[in-house]
Amino acid sequence: MSTDDGASWRQVPVVPSGTGWTALIANPGIPGFVSLRATSTDTAGARVTQTITRAYAVG
Repeated sequence: MSTDDGASWRQVPVVPSGTGWTALIANPGIPGFVSLRATSTDTAGARVTQTITRAYAVG
């Protein structure tokens, strides 16, 4: 997650949830936006990354 439009990133824990995973994100204590980035790698080493800048607002 990022709170500065992707200038810096912080890893967050993920936990199994049903047939997928859930990221445990603590919202910042100040107004602004949270950006999200997820990376997945398969057993063959293929990798995909998806970034959503300003995924949601925090008021």
